Amino acid sequence: MPPLGISYYLSVYLLFFIFAAKNKHLFVSMRLSERICLTLNSFFPKKTVQGRGSAENYSLAQYNWGKQGFGTVSSYINLKDKVVLDAGCSFGGKTLFYAEQGCASITGLDLDELRIKHAREYAEKKNITGIKYVQGNLVNLPFDTDTFDVIFLNDVVEHIDRPILIGALKECKRVLKPGGRIYIEFPPWSSYDAGHLYDYIYIPWCHLIFSSKTLINVINKLSPDASTMGTLSYIEHFKELNKLTIKEFKQMVRDIDFKVVTIKPLILLQMNFLRYVPFFNNYATRRLLAVLSK
Repeated sequence: MPPLGISYYLSVYLLFFIFAAKNKHLFVSMRLSERICLTLNSFFPKKTVQGRGSAENYSLAQYNWGKQGFGTVSSYINLKDKVVLDAGCSFGGKTLFYAEQGCASITGLDLDELRIKHAREYAEKKNITGIKYVQGNLVNLPFDTDTFDVIFLNDVVEHIDRPILIGALKECKRVLKPGGRIYIEFPPWSSYDAGHLYDYIYIPWCHLIFSSKTLINVINKLSPDASTMGTLSYIEHFKELNKLTIKEFKQMVRDIDFKVVTIKPLILLQMNFLRYVPFFNNYATRRLLAVLSK
């Protein structure tokens, strides 16, 4: 989250141009956009990202994220004695938190077999029983129609290819019981960190300022062996992002004919007045939260 004032950022840009004027030779061997990105990046504070270092660390971080996110929608969703699906469960940390809220049953589903394996191992290590983990695809869910009371899609929809995203959401609606609820939370493409590159690139909205090619080349220069725990590499995770906007998501909700319980932006630094300012409200939205029903 960018906590610094506008004077700091203006100073950064001024210093960059002074640097560029005195070091023109540096721009000969590297594309200008990459040099600009690398130089600006050095002026922004390095971020400490939770969940790095091991699969267990990531599961623990997910548990905390699940707890934090559920606090914002607990008035809309009750898990007591409910049949629950955590779709796109990844390392299973959020699934564990949901399981502790009194679910009748809970299933964690993910496409990545390595992540499902880690999720099972983490649940066993924590002596948590009663969670079923399934490797599966959101486009063809292996469940009967009207199975679940609650479905979570937390940090998932931005990773689904656009051509199949509507189909995946329709599948979630199919397996949801009438009157059940789907909880969706994700960073829209206008969010300051929607590029998911915060391990290495600290420039807010870098994915809107620089091309994907530039950002990939910069990552390769900063960390040629950048990887994640799972079957996809760090750069492959970036490439799979569908660049979904707030407007596009709302249109999908209408096209699928969901009943909207709530759709609301979570604003940077809790400056909630910005949600009423046209244009700027998109870029001030940190995450978009939606609770839908059928």
